[in-house]
Amino acid sequence: MLFFQPYWQPHNRTSARRIQNMGWRADGGLWLAVRGGGLLVSRGTGVTEDFDEQKIPSRGFGILDVGYRSKDEAWAAGGSGILLRTTDGGNSRVRDRVADQIAANLYAIK
Repeated sequence: MLFFQPYWQPHNRTSARRIQNMGWRADGGLWLAVRGGGLLVSRGTGVTEDFDEQKIPSRGFGILDVGYRSKDEAWAAGGSGILLRTTDGGNSRVRDRVADQIAANLYAIK
């Protein structure tokens, strides 16, 4: 359940690495992309400070955006044309090599 409050509430980071981007998963949980290609996903839904790091083959390039088509299928994009796909809710990710020849960062998933 989402609620709005009239003030900002600080939350501690679960990692010393800086947050690059964040957003909502299809199931109502949060994801955080952190420097160095890390991806943290919340345990459960809503606003929380309880996160797990997912293992992703980013080759050290930063993840800049994640987009969910469903609770099982998601895409992640980032530095040096990295494009990753999961079809099992993030348990495994496969690099889509179609973007390997792009000499630029991929900033958004639409």
